[in-house]
Amino acid sequence: MEHLVRRYQGEPVEVIDRYGRVHRGVIDGDPPPGGMFLRTGFGRRFIPFFLIASLFLLRFGRRRVF
Repeated sequence: MEHLVRRYQGEPVEVIDRYGRVHRGVIDGDPPPGGMFLRTGFGRRFIPFFLIASLFLLRFGRRRVF
């Protein structure tokens, strides 16, 4: 998962967590071990990898990445 975060760093994404919540933003910064930072309009949010159910790249529409 960490290689996907590095590959799509700076790209707009949509993350759906295992509880069904949707988080939209831009992958921000160097990924810390075990998670990623998502830059939203309200700041930065840390999302641990174990919580991510799916990750969509929004640049080309809804394309499934993970």
